[in-house]
Amino acid sequence: MPLPVIEGYEFGPYRIDTGERLLRRAGELIPLPPKLADTLLVLVRNAGRMVDKNDLMKAVWPDTFVEEGALTRNISLLRKTLGETGDETAYIETIPKRGYRFVAPVSAIAADPDPVTPEPPPRPRRLAAKWIALAAILLLAATWALARFAGAEAGFHPVSSPLAPATELAVLPFRSVDKDASQDYFADGMTQALITRLANLRNLRVVSLASDAAGREDTAAWTAILRNQSANRVLTGTILHAGGRVRIDAQLMDPRTRAVYWANSYERGMEDVLALESEIAEAIAGEIRISITSGDRERLRQQRPTKPEALDAYLRGRYFWNRRTEDGLRRAAQYFQQAIAADPTDALAYAGLADSYSLLASLGTDGMLPTKAMPMAKAAAQKAIELDPDLADGHASLAYVMLSYDWDLPGAAREFSRALELNPNSATAHHWYSHYFMAAADLGKATQQMREALQLEPLSPSINIGIGWCLYYSRQYDQAIEQFRSVVEIDPSLPLAHQTLGMAYQQKGQYEQAIEEYKRAAAFSGNSPASVAALASAYAAWGKPAEARQELAQLEEMSRTRYVPAFYFASIHYAMGDLAKMFQWGWKAAGERCDYLMYLRVEPRVGKLAGNPEFIRGMATLHR
Repeated sequence: MPLPVIEGYEFGPYRIDTGERLLRRAGELIPLPPKLADTLLVLVRNAGRMVDKNDLMKAVWPDTFVEEGALTRNISLLRKTLGETGDETAYIETIPKRGYRFVAPVSAIAADPDPVTPEPPPRPRRLAAKWIALAAILLLAATWALARFAGAEAGFHPVSSPLAPATELAVLPFRSVDKDASQDYFADGMTQALITRLANLRNLRVVSLASDAAGREDTAAWTAILRNQSANRVLTGTILHAGGRVRIDAQLMDPRTRAVYWANSYERGMEDVLALESEIAEAIAGEIRISITSGDRERLRQQRPTKPEALDAYLRGRYFWNRRTEDGLRRAAQYFQQAIAADPTDALAYAGLADSYSLLASLGTDGMLPTKAMPMAKAAAQKAIELDPDLADGHASLAYVMLSYDWDLPGAAREFSRALELNPNSATAHHWYSHYFMAAADLGKATQQMREALQLEPLSPSINIGIGWCLYYSRQYDQAIEQFRSVVEIDPSLPLAHQTLGMAYQQKGQYEQAIEEYKRAAAFSGNSPASVAALASAYAAWGKPAEARQELAQLEEMSRTRYVPAFYFASIHYAMGDLAKMFQWGWKAAGERCDYLMYLRVEPRVGKLAGNPEFIRGMATLHR
């Protein structure tokens, strides 16, 4: 007797089919990207047994080398899909440093054997009909093949059910055809350029999924798409950059079925890349049936001559800027300077240079003294606006300087408003505008702006951390911990995710967990000043003065060879209970124009200083 064929598995209210790899909950289909389905099937088939991490990765990615972080993301997303929250383990158990175990009871579902019905011998007349049908099928197949061949040059439009006009378009990262990882910067930059072009369509909301940790896995991106019920189009494709020419193969897909219902190829020389972007954006607008105003069309077609070397340097600059590390920001500034040298009229390069200096001077990066970096950032932002008064990036860059360095809240609000008027789809403008509202102690509007940014870039680590900041400043520590943990799960090596998670633990009095996170931040950041200062403050608050003084001594030694913000020393002495030294260093921090001082009105740690006369005088200096 043959063994029964297993067609699926049931666990709790869920059922997953082995053939189509479809997951259902109480009969309702739950969208699941292919690699997530593969991961779940391997675990379910081995229910009750531990599956080694290496074995699991080989089963899910049999012909591809992937980092362990890809598996970690899959497991995290599966847990969320199955409704697991916090420390609850209803389905997937982690075996530390070894693997995973599916712990819920599983029932295998055997397929019913199909009855075999003998086919009657064909009749002569029906034989001719069969040949006619076969000929028709071959003719259709040939026609389809010709259409696809022609589509490589003229556009391939598969026949599919017409979809309603889109109001929200999700954009996946375009992939480089070249397997050389050194070309990733070009594909990432062109993806962002297309997003910016499409953002000119005022009736369209553009959701960027290009922040997927630059890892080449689409699992998290597809999960974000399927959760977003309002996105009914997905744009993706490939880019080839070679011999001074650029070819973009673009596709529009249905997010539910992944069926491609429009595709086309575009090719131009590097000097005509802006025209290429405009052509693609207009074609997509027509396909998704967005109403385009004359103003939209004019903005789409706005372009100027492009110098290939300037464009290449700009794209490299944005690629490194998106890493948000000190080294990445320094390299970004160098590339933006190269772009400006090649084309002194490049407003975008000036905006990128402003953003690089601004983040190098920010607390946590600690790459440059603010009084040195921020005047250069302001000059670059003003030059960007002078060259292109309607450049949203330039206004957002200037607004950030006015907030973080000038401490000019009305001016910052004016520039942020102008940036969002020019580009409502700018996630960066919404993100930084949220920080303006934090500084203004309006946490409701801060949360609103940060969530708007998250809608536009749901996979951005910095924006997800921003959601955590809103919760932390609102004293919602449990929710903040959950949010920061989610960032750690997505990118376990991101120092800021561990640093902020430690801050939330510390405010709950969970000093042991806080110190563990600060130590991880120190390990991943190469013992950054921020992580050392956090450790010193936590030890002091926990009543361990010897350990605190040891970390303080390390920070003092560090300050002899590099810039260490005065704010760190002020925070350590505050935790030690030495208010005299705290104010001494605090006024030095004000002299350095430390950006974090703007958030002291909502920072939970300074609550005990609310009635202190010198603290009140200091706050009055900040908020004039």
